Amino acid sequence: MTEKDNLLDEASAFLEKQDQTYGLNSDVKQPTKTEVSPTSLGQAKTPMLESTIGGPNDLFWKNVPLENLPSQGLFYPENSELTIKAATVSEIRQWSTIDDSDMLDVDDKLNYIIEKCCRFKIKGGQTWLSWRDISELDRLALIFMIQELTFPADQNSLYVKFECTTGCEDEAKWSGDVKIKSPMLNFIELPAEVMKYYSPQYKCFEVNSEKLKETFYLYMPTIGAVERLRARISEIKKTGKAIDKAFIGVAPYLIQDWSTLNAQEYANLSKQSFGWHINKFTFIKKFTEMIEDARSSMVNTQCPKCGNKVSSPLFSQSGFTVKDLFLISGGLDELI
Repeated sequence: MTEKDNLLDEASAFLEKQDQTYGLNSDVKQPTKTEVSPTSLGQAKTPMLESTIGGPNDLFWKNVPLENLPSQGLFYPENSELTIKAATVSEIRQWSTIDDSDMLDVDDKLNYIIEKCCRFKIKGGQTWLSWRDISELDRLALIFMIQELTFPADQNSLYVKFECTTGCEDEAKWSGDVKIKSPMLNFIELPAEVMKYYSPQYKCFEVNSEKLKETFYLYMPTIGAVERLRARISEIKKTGKAIDKAFIGVAPYLIQDWSTLNAQEYANLSKQSFGWHINKFTFIKKFTEMIEDARSSMVNTQCPKCGNKVSSPLFSQSGFTVKDLFLISGGLDELI
């Protein structure tokens, strides 16, 4: 079960606070977007407006090469610029209240760090995007990059246990704890069968079906899309109505613009899905499952004995929890 599935299953605990949760940052305004002809799954949009000053020129902010992210920047507008900064004491105070046994609280705290420590804009100017426009694929990778900026010089090192099972002799297998760095992380490798539908023009997946005689679009989920979807599910559960699990499984990939996903838009998308041809539903279901199945949270290193690549699960083989990302581990004497 993926992180997204866990969040959706537990959405009843999520209380929507419309103004605070969905209002844009005070220094962020919505970009102007150009639309093309609508399709049954919404509208694919052309790249957003360009404009004039570089984010990395601002003190304390560091540019993140989009090609280094799990999404490779494929789903962002042309000339997008993503910058990050170290977390401050104020942000770490908020992080310290995290309940790492509560997936919804973990999700909210991760989003809080992204909100406070990421800036997203069109390179060179006045067209700011929201942190909610960041691909959900990239969130955890950005969290680790922010963690490294927050704790330079090994102030809060994180270790994962590795064991070589491929190149070393059985009696002399290498194993050891390795300090992880963000370039060692691997979160997804998008399947070629999925990527053949990728549209560089629309920054999403464009499916032209001669058999169905239609063109429709699928979108890589953003942080905002998953957040809004949780809120819609919570609202439905409060009414006592059943959740359409078949629709929920594909819904994040149908949302083009998270800011439009109010109750009416959710209902419209759900209603449209009942009118799909069976081939269309099956395609979308298999398409989204292929992406979800390709997702992982792995750490890679090189065996110092045989030189082979060695992989290990990020959290299940680590000596740290999510909470430790921004709270320094170790004894009291090590802090002062």
